[in-house]
Amino acid sequence: MRKSLATAAALAAIVLAPLPVAAQGTKFPQGQPQALARDGACSAEQMVVVRRGFADARQMSNRAIASLTMEPEVVRPHLARFFGSNPAGAIAKNFRAISVGLDQRESRLVYECNRTDACRGSTFAYVRWGGNAREVMGLCPAYFSAARSGQDSQGGIIVHEMSHLALGTRDHAYQPRGAEALAKDDPAAAQMNADSYEYFTEFLPR
Repeated sequence: MRKSLATAAALAAIVLAPLPVAAQGTKFPQGQPQALARDGACSAEQMVVVRRGFADARQMSNRAIASLTMEPEVVRPHLARFFGSNPAGAIAKNFRAISVGLDQRESRLVYECNRTDACRGSTFAYVRWGGNAREVMGLCPAYFSAARSGQDSQGGIIVHEMSHLALGTRDHAYQPRGAEALAKDDPAAAQMNADSYEYFTEFLPR
C-alpha cells in the first residue's frame, strides 16, 4: 500500500500497482528533499529515523490499546469518529495485531529508502508483499521530512503501513475527513481502512 502526500488543492489519487500500496496525507515536506536512490539502499542515518518511527508507532499503538480497553466510555466519541459503530474491543484487538506486527516484523522486514521507481510523486511510504517474497517497507523523502507528532507523523505513517501487513487493511478513504465519512457511512470498511488506524492514534485525546 502506498501512503502519499497531497496538496491542499487536490488529493493525489491512490495507485494500486504491482509495487506498493498505501494511503494519503496532507503533510508538506520540511527542509531540503532527499535525493532518490536507484537501488533504494538505506543509509545508517536513514535507518536511525526508521527505527525511531517504529518506536513512536509502538508507543502510539499501545496508547490506543490502553484507551480502548481501560477507558472505553471516555474514548467512545473518538472511536465513533474514525470507526463508527465498531465496538472498542474489536478495534483494540486490531491494534494489538499492529503492535505485535511492529515487534515481530521490525527486524525481519526488508527496507528501501528513497527508491527511484517507488517514490513517485508525493509518496510517504509503501509496503510490498506476496508469494514467497520477503515483506518490504519503503520510506520516501516525504517520510523523512515528516514531523514526529501531529497529522501524518513518522510514527503514524508506520502505524498505517503496519496495518496493511498485520491486518490486510486497504485504502478505502484518505485524509481525516475521508476516514470520518467512511466511519459514518460504512463502519465495516472503516475497520479495514489504514488511514483510520493512523488518524485514530494521531488525534487520540490526551
